[in-house]
Amino acid sequence: RLGRIREAVPGIALSTDVIVGFCGETGDEYEATLRLLDTVGYDQVFAAAYSERPGTPATRLADDVPTAEKRRRLNELLALQERIGLERNRAWLGRTTEVLVDSVVPPRSHDHDDEEAAGTLESRDAFAHLPEGVAHLAGRSRENKLVHVAGSPSLLGELVRVRVDHAGPYALRGRMA
Repeated sequence: RLGRIREAVPGIALSTDVIVGFCGETGDEYEATLRLLDTVGYDQVFAAAYSERPGTPATRLADDVPTAEKRRRLNELLALQERIGLERNRAWLGRTTEVLVDSVVPPRSHDHDDEEAAGTLESRDAFAHLPEGVAHLAGRSRENKLVHVAGSPSLLGELVRVRVDHAGPYALRGRMA
């Protein structure tokens, strides 16, 4: 089915949400989830470890996956998706894409380990020494790819063409085309 979808809509971007360690999740079920991610090659995966939410039907189920195991599964899944995301994003190198600029990224006042994990540290460093009147902009392509580019803050809300010259696991970076 996925092959037919990708054939019918070339360049389609796919994303999914995954909860690891949901009540009763077995090791085999978790491994099947990893195989699915590897087979599908999602562009983005929003993942979390299961935790009880008051008022949801799951509160009536036994939370039987140990916290340490949930954490291990989540970290393993995120590492797999990081590899997949990098591979998929590398296919964008040298391409020009239309980007809706939706934010001006403020300069970083200091480093944080979590920024590097989120894939923003390298992009922010690339924009550390911009000339007066040029800002670090970010936006989304039609395929929902996060794209970083330098440009005038007046481009906020505008569609711009960006030639991609860098691919990371979570985002692309380029220059105005």
